[in-house]
Amino acid sequence: MKKFFFFAFLISSVLAFSQELKKPAEGKAIVYFIRSNSMGFLINFKYFDGEKYLGKFNYGKYLAYECEPGKHLFWSKSENVDFVEANLDAGKIYIIDSEPQMGAFKAGVKLVPFVDDVLQFKNEKKYLKTKERILKSITEKKEYTINDEDLEEAKQDLEGVVRRNIEKYNNRKANDSGFTQLTVEMNYKN
Repeated sequence: MKKFFFFAFLISSVLAFSQELKKPAEGKAIVYFIRSNSMGFLINFKYFDGEKYLGKFNYGKYLAYECEPGKHLFWSKSENVDFVEANLDAGKIYIIDSEPQMGAFKAGVKLVPFVDDVLQFKNEKKYLKTKERILKSITEKKEYTINDEDLEEAKQDLEGVVRRNIEKYNNRKANDSGFTQLTVEMNYKN
């Protein structure tokens, strides 16, 4: 019976991994922002690339953001704000998991780049389970696309949010606070 469950797990893992993600256009990169954990599932996290508002979504959705390769400052806002300094390569796919954190009033957010390398995990089983969870968050969830309501909200009250949080980033950077890095090598291997 144990062998049956092991083979069922193995087959489901192979099928999940065989699904290909959307490829970036020529000369571009794609960053998938996902929420693989359902904690705080109703809370929207807001996503940014530097000063550019990308939108907001809750658990059950993901965002596929096509952008120029090179350096980016990705950040997300909820009860807190979390930053990822990224350096992207053209033609590559990157995945950032938005992990909900316990907050005082609503869920906080922590951005965690997915490293598609079994050596970065304690064991192969943990790597396979993580990769399966990550891919299910993309292949089985709904892709978020920014809508008119979100764009209107962005025009009205996000200017101050962007200014304050870019200032917060710059202050932390000046005080030599380390930030999570997303490097060109951390791309998803389709």
